[in-house]
Amino acid sequence: MDSRAAKRALELAQGLQGAATFARPARSATIDDPNALLDSIVTEPELRDVVRKLFLDGHYALAVEEGFKYLNNLVKRRTGSTADGASLMTTAFSGSAPLLRLPTALKSASQKNQQLGYMRIFEGSMIGIRNPRAHEHKYLDDPRNALELLALCNHLVRVTLNATRTRKRGST
Repeated sequence: MDSRAAKRALELAQGLQGAATFARPARSATIDDPNALLDSIVTEPELRDVVRKLFLDGHYALAVEEGFKYLNNLVKRRTGSTADGASLMTTAFSGSAPLLRLPTALKSASQKNQQLGYMRIFEGSMIGIRNPRAHEHKYLDDPRNALELLALCNHLVRVTLNATRTRKRGST
């Protein structure tokens, strides 16, 4: 490889590396009343009971962690599975033999893609949201980031509650 090609490869690699880094939440983005916003975003009563006091007391990362732990335990209760975290979500929302089926028939490619996509969202929420907060010391979230993640959690709780259980509990 000549020096021009090597330089171009290095520039390309640096560009890809820059594009792959995570964006930090905007520090200047403030929310006038995050507590009031919490009540309008987290609408599922049991989830709100789990996260509200933590959030109001400023324990944003813990509120997010507890919210996603609640989601994990809700999926366990709905399925009767003893699995946990990402493996629970891939079993529960499997694209081929789900324990919890989204409100679609899984006949068309689009319906199967939706089931598979949500399975990956559930799985990713355990890996990328719950686990870092559960395993990292002093993990911090600001109110805006916490609200965004709790909005996702609320949506996934609703999806779980609206899903159809396809097999009897404990038959996994």
